[in-house]
Amino acid sequence: GITPAAIKRLIIDVGPKTSDVVLSWENLYAYNRKILDPEVNRYFFVQTPIQLTVHGLPRTFIAKIRLHPERPERGFKEYVIKTSEGDTALFWISRNDLKSLTVGKAVRLMELFNIKIESVEAYAVEASFLSESYEDAKRMDAPLIHWVPIGDDMPCQVVMPDAATVEGVAEKACKNLKSGDIVQFERFGFVRIERLDGKILAYFAHK
Repeated sequence: GITPAAIKRLIIDVGPKTSDVVLSWENLYAYNRKILDPEVNRYFFVQTPIQLTVHGLPRTFIAKIRLHPERPERGFKEYVIKTSEGDTALFWISRNDLKSLTVGKAVRLMELFNIKIESVEAYAVEASFLSESYEDAKRMDAPLIHWVPIGDDMPCQVVMPDAATVEGVAEKACKNLKSGDIVQFERFGFVRIERLDGKILAYFAHK
């Protein structure tokens, strides 16, 4: 995920020195981030997924999310959030977000709607629908978390710089990616897609 342009810019900015120069990875990541951020598309990846059940949905919701927040010409991802068993919808969220969830408090599912947490367990969260307005979320100081609809997901494995692997699920829009594509997994970091064969294999670059 490190671009040749980022390495070139770093070398040019450092310039020739009469003494040894120590280059930090963080500096290289900063250059790379400036290049990638305006260019690469965004996707949701939920690491270590747990089930979120949202009750009380008043209707079907349609989430239209830009592939890039500042590049509308790139198009949108669209998800139809239909209720099951009456007024209930099911999502994957990351276990890492459990620390942000408090029973009785509001949370916003990014680009979708606001919910109130009803119960929190190690492997499952129950919530109820609150409202759709982002202004409501700001007024309630609700944390934002990302999500993937259960049934609109695909397995994904990310190889980290230390060779450890992170398992999770990615949104179905990732099926259109190709080997070699660099994308940003929201709230996770930049990754390079290695292959797609029913399961995504990606390599982590940096946050």
